[in-house]
Amino acid sequence: MAATQKDILNEILVEIGKMKTKLPNGELKRMEQTINALHEFQQDLKEDFSDIKYTLLNPENGVIVRVNKNTEFRKDAGELPEDILDLKNELEKLQDWKSGVVKALWVLFSGLIGVLGWIFSEAIAKM
Repeated sequence: MAATQKDILNEILVEIGKMKTKLPNGELKRMEQTINALHEFQQDLKEDFSDIKYTLLNPENGVIVRVNKNTEFRKDAGELPEDILDLKNELEKLQDWKSGVVKALWVLFSGLIGVLGWIFSEAIAKM
């Protein structure tokens, strides 16, 4: 069944006519508007996603960089440097020495009060 070009063109015209009757122009316009709206929405989502990605991955002040800096700071703050440990030990030794000196001064002060009391009582007894 060899179809001539004229027959093929007639079949195409018939099919186009059927398509015109099945899809009214208003529906095609509405479909086009819906597709355009979806395209705009997709572009908005793409822009929003780019903004979120920039906020997270910005090498200067992105969220990931700030979290890494915070984690590094907390690790460093958790470990006391050797100098601080030495200062802490020296402070404890000074506090122990101060405690001993205070106890010795209380003993001397009590002894001085006792001697002064004895001298005072002897002076009163001789009167």
